[in-house]
Amino acid sequence: MTETKTDMATAITTSEDPTPFGWLTTADHKRVGRLYIVSAIIMLLVGVLIDVIVRIDLTSGTDFVVLDGDSFGQLFALSRETLVLLFLIPIFLGFSMYLVPLQIGAGNLAFPRAAAASYWVWLVSAGVLFGAYIGNGGPYGGNSDLVDLHMLAVGGLVVGLLIGAVVIGATAMTMRSPGLYMDTTPPYAWSALVTASMLVVSLPVLLGQLVILYIDHRYGRVFLGGNFGIWERIDWLYRAPQLFMYSVPVLGIASEVVLASAKRRVFEPLAMYFSIGLLGLFGFGAWANFAITNEGSDIIDGAEGVVLVAMYGGALLAIAGLLALVGFALIQTLMQNRKLPEITTSLLASLGAGKFLLTGALCGFIGAAVDWLEIGNRGNLGNAQLRMTTWITGQQSVMIYGAGLLGVLAAVHWWAPKIWGRQLNELLGKLNFLVIAGGAFLASVGPFLSGLLTDQPDFVYEDPSMTSIYSNLVDDSGAEGFSALGLAGTLIVLSGVALLLLNMFVSITLKKGMEATDDPWSGQSPEWLLSSPPAMGQLAELQDLSSGTPLLDIAEAEEAASNG
Repeated sequence: MTETKTDMATAITTSEDPTPFGWLTTADHKRVGRLYIVSAIIMLLVGVLIDVIVRIDLTSGTDFVVLDGDSFGQLFALSRETLVLLFLIPIFLGFSMYLVPLQIGAGNLAFPRAAAASYWVWLVSAGVLFGAYIGNGGPYGGNSDLVDLHMLAVGGLVVGLLIGAVVIGATAMTMRSPGLYMDTTPPYAWSALVTASMLVVSLPVLLGQLVILYIDHRYGRVFLGGNFGIWERIDWLYRAPQLFMYSVPVLGIASEVVLASAKRRVFEPLAMYFSIGLLGLFGFGAWANFAITNEGSDIIDGAEGVVLVAMYGGALLAIAGLLALVGFALIQTLMQNRKLPEITTSLLASLGAGKFLLTGALCGFIGAAVDWLEIGNRGNLGNAQLRMTTWITGQQSVMIYGAGLLGVLAAVHWWAPKIWGRQLNELLGKLNFLVIAGGAFLASVGPFLSGLLTDQPDFVYEDPSMTSIYSNLVDDSGAEGFSALGLAGTLIVLSGVALLLLNMFVSITLKKGMEATDDPWSGQSPEWLLSSPPAMGQLAELQDLSSGTPLLDIAEAEEAASNG
């Protein structure tokens, strides 16, 4: 087994410039991946902090607490943009840029310079985005030029992320080892390909919308009549079912971690790949969400009205199917070995992320079905559509703080040895899991209850101030208490993000973490055949791979030989 690792890890001795200039000009996929990962986690801290400020104002339904009408709408939009465009999408791009070439036997990404360009375009656009808001821009800003700048910044973010998605998709499609077929790639590499493909076909829709909105706002204002219509036409990017598309890598991470922990193969590999692909497919088309569910639209009364319900139902089945497959592997281990696998932070976070993902799909399915019945005069008339209430905020919290953040926690702990050469503190990691999971639960259950029981509005496009001063729009005074519950959960999530950054800083930057071996987790996929971390610079081509689980193949062969 040691000899195999030596052969597989053969690398050229070229190293990159360790100075800041070297990082600025790097085209090494590992460095670009690290830049994306660390930057996205820092952006997450900023995004959660902004969300906390927004939720503070929601604890009073009669007056503003810390904001006013204009700034509330601006920070509401910024919190969503930060959590999705600056965290959820880029962090999985970062993991994919680092890991996919290693998992498929490639020496680098298909377009390494384009990968580096995608990061810098994204980072500069993020700075422009914050600058536009600081100068009173954004969807509800008072400075017309900076409203335009905001749209340009979002467009820049989308272009950067789109370039990254193209690079990852091209790498997974064209640079696999000759003997490695699609149905034998590691689960994470497959999930990265699915996500990249869906981003490539959905993000251009947003770019097209931004072009139309920019031209109209700057030159005519015929279509929008001002800046208040901007957010209504782009916020589909930050809602489910689109969020399912960004969460596809969570299934890949969970599959890798659970199967390696159980030391088992998945019962039916094709079913696993199919489930991951289905989740991405059902996340596509969210840009049509508003048209499908718009009140008064004739389409909702016909057979087409089940489209959104089918999207959520399909996503629900896909997630449940994959969790059942990997869960069966754990059950096999329990039945045959009569003992639990090692309980690591990554295993706990993977299982937790899977449960939150399943909850998000279930709540989306319920909400879409209730709204379809309500709009089509088939339900109990008189209630607000759930898609117009904080039920949507709860679903976003489940998907981003629950599934997304726990998936990131699992990935950081699992691949930190391979990425930085150090293991994170497991005790802090398990505490981190409890904090994030508990916070995500409270951050979502408060809005869920408020939307379901009091009809508290999620966001009033025409007048954002009514989102915060909602006392005349709700059924009873319980909305304030539910909003306070959601605020408490978000504060706990904020502390969880800070704890993750602290663990990374102490373990990696200060080098207090245990120095990693090549394969500290008894992994299955090809990257664990390499040194931790792989040598800086261009890795030589890995030897031909014919399996996405070479280490498991070796272990099974050795076990068969010993039993024979």
